[in-house]
Amino acid sequence: MKTVYRKIKPKSLKGKLFVSMLVLIIVPLIILNVYLFNEFEGALQDKIVTQSSEGLDQLKQSTEDLMSLVYKTKVMVQNDSVIQEVLTEPEKYNVLERKNRIEQVLKNIDNSIFLFNSQIVYYTLLDFNGNVYTSFQPQEGLNYDTLRSESWAQQINEDRPYLWIGNDPNYVARDITSSKSLLTLSSKMRDTNNNSFSLARISIDYETWFKTAVQSNEEHQYYIINQEGSLVSSVNSEQAPDPDIRSFFRETTETSGFYFDKGTDSLINYRSIPQLDWYFVDVIPRKVLFNEVRLLKVKFFSIFIAFVFLFIGMNMFISYKFTRPLTVLEKKMSSIVNHNLKLTIAEKNYTGEILQLIRSFNRMSTDMNTMVKLLKDEQKQREMVHFQMLLSQINPHFLLNTLNTIKWLAIRKGDKDIPDICVSLGHILETSLHSEVELIHLKDELKLIEDYLLIHELRFNDQLNVQYEYSAGLDYALVPKLGIQPLIENSIIHGIAPLKGKGTIIVRVFTRDRLLYIEIEDNGVGIMEQHRQPRERSRKGIGLQNLKDRLHILFKEDGKLDVIPLEQGTLVRMQLPYLLSKPYERTDHYVESASC
Repeated sequence: MKTVYRKIKPKSLKGKLFVSMLVLIIVPLIILNVYLFNEFEGALQDKIVTQSSEGLDQLKQSTEDLMSLVYKTKVMVQNDSVIQEVLTEPEKYNVLERKNRIEQVLKNIDNSIFLFNSQIVYYTLLDFNGNVYTSFQPQEGLNYDTLRSESWAQQINEDRPYLWIGNDPNYVARDITSSKSLLTLSSKMRDTNNNSFSLARISIDYETWFKTAVQSNEEHQYYIINQEGSLVSSVNSEQAPDPDIRSFFRETTETSGFYFDKGTDSLINYRSIPQLDWYFVDVIPRKVLFNEVRLLKVKFFSIFIAFVFLFIGMNMFISYKFTRPLTVLEKKMSSIVNHNLKLTIAEKNYTGEILQLIRSFNRMSTDMNTMVKLLKDEQKQREMVHFQMLLSQINPHFLLNTLNTIKWLAIRKGDKDIPDICVSLGHILETSLHSEVELIHLKDELKLIEDYLLIHELRFNDQLNVQYEYSAGLDYALVPKLGIQPLIENSIIHGIAPLKGKGTIIVRVFTRDRLLYIEIEDNGVGIMEQHRQPRERSRKGIGLQNLKDRLHILFKEDGKLDVIPLEQGTLVRMQLPYLLSKPYERTDHYVESASC
């Protein structure tokens, strides 16, 4: 994967600018626009589904209202006294009178109801005396026995007093209506005593009503499909719906909803009329749904791509104008070393920010030349100082040689104390000569303290007791060279020397939280008593301040030195990082600088 990335990774600045623009601007914009268009299509689809659902709900409500009106006409016919009299006592009137009286009543009922869209209602009444009455001209002559044997009349009984027939074959003359089927309410008519006195067949031309009830929208295809999947009627479509759509309505148990049909690539929205076993279906082709969005998308992305190419061209031109001087600058910087930092670039060929960059480069080249010269001069000065420092070490070496001579003279005369003092003082002086070493092992520092204390043994005549408290694992902890000795010296001079009695000094070393703590505790006269005593020397001591400065230089904030007064004596605590050096063999007790 890394190998592939290295191969396709642009090498030049111009290529990197192009890739950055592509990844950070163009691709996110394309993704954003595609996302927004998808969201827009989703919102548009929801809006169209909502509008379609509202239309189907209105259609369903109109159908139910129409059925209610048809049923109401049946009730009005049933309750009319003239109708009851003619149907129950036909012998009172001749045939023409019965026909005229019934047709007049039916006409009055139609005029009083004001059916939707002036729909014509077709009435067929059968009494139980073998008479048939109609409000229309039938296709064929009416035969009482034939009508009584038809399914609409046979299905009416005591348990089912009325029945809705959604696809009743058209029995009206073709010059009145050309529809294939009618919507029919077949029912028994009863008198006030709940006795049946007639059969009624009340029909309307629902296909004409369906076409007028559906809002005019040529882009939608409306169907009425029954629960058997058969087409009942359609609007804006001369073809039957797809078999998959009809199969869906044979299997579904839902009364409303919508889904996408992949076969026709259409949105199918539907509502059911349970009384008729019908489904009102609105089929909206996807191309109709998103046709305007697609056109808008084509226009938008055409303009967007044109602007992208224009943008890329402008940026490539700008990047070329910008990177070309940088390429020149890069070559000049690569060759500047070979010209001893004395190379500059002519400024007359550039303007604007590039000119400022070239001027900055020329100033940098000049400043670098000046800096190199200053560094060379400083190096010469450091060599001279080092030479002087070497010369200054002659006097300490002379003092060491003098101490060595005194030691041998004392040995020849049989004195035991003077040689020991000379050796201890020589160790301390020799350690101080190693200026390049700042940190030594704790065990070597404690050895220097023992040499220092040996010098004071004769003075205090065994009245000075020094105790050490530390674990053997800290022998190779790194501490500042001659860092503990000044603290011992202060305890002896300012605390133990004025004390009447035996003095005790405790050297305590421990670690906590990755820090090393060194404590020097004495039972001397204490800080307050020290301030009350007159000074025996006019020069102010610099041991503690010098040690504080050294700790700050070496360890910054981790290096601290605190002086804590006690009820009897003083406690000095030194804090520094816990640095542990690996032990190694050497011929003397001095330690070279170690890394931890």
